[in-house]
Amino acid sequence: MTVLRRLVRYRRHLLDEKRRELRDLEERAAAVDAAIADLDESVIAEQRFARKSREAIGTYGGFARAALDRRSTLLEALSEANAKVESARDGLLEMFSEAKRYEIGLEHQLEQERQELERRAQGAIDEAALNLHRRREAG
Repeated sequence: MTVLRRLVRYRRHLLDEKRRELRDLEERAAAVDAAIADLDESVIAEQRFARKSREAIGTYGGFARAALDRRSTLLEALSEANAKVESARDGLLEMFSEAKRYEIGLEHQLEQERQELERRAQGAIDEAALNLHRRREAG
C-alpha cells in the first residue's frame, strides 16, 4: 500500500472521528435545549396549579426564582454547546478539505500509474508488431 493511500485512509478515519464528535456535541446541545423546554413547561404547569390553590401561591415565588436561575444556567450551557458545535463544524470542514486534497492526489497518482501501464503495454504491442513485420520481410 502506498504512503498516499495510507494517508487517505488515515484522513478518512480522522474525518469520521470528527463527524462523531460533532454528532455528540449536537446531541448535547439538543439535550440542553430540551431541558429548557421541559423547564418552561414545568413553570407553566406550576403557574396553573398555583392559580387553583391558595397554599401553592406562597411557594410559587421560590419555585419561580429557582426556575429562573436554572433557566439562566441552561441558557449559558446552551450557548457554550452551540459555540462548541460551530467550532467542531469549522474543524470538520477544514479536515474534510485536507482529506479531499489527499484523495485528489491519490487519484492523480493512480491516473499516472494507469497511463504508465498503458504506455508500457502499447510499447510491448508496438515491439511485437515490429518484430512480426521484420520476420515477414525477412522470410
